Amino acid sequence: MTNQKEVNRALLKELKQKKSELEKYKHEFEIEKNIKNGLYFFILTNNLYELLKKFCKTNDYQKEDYHIKSLDYLVENLE
Repeated sequence: MTNQKEVNRALLKELKQKKSELEKYKHEFEIEKNIKNGLYFFILTNNLYELLKKFCKTNDYQKEDYHIKSLDYLVENLE
């Protein structure tokens, strides 16, 4: 049978792992956020906002997987 000290050590080890995972996800989130903000800036500074509004009205973001759609588009259009 395990004693409380062993349980505490196991919990501390798991806590350290989860904290490390959280930091990794936070870092990845910041990267993705900065990429998206860069794209928004590109849209605004290249007068593409009206075109984006039209696109948003004709596409359902809740039902489409735009990650897969984007990859499919790239695969089909790469030379």
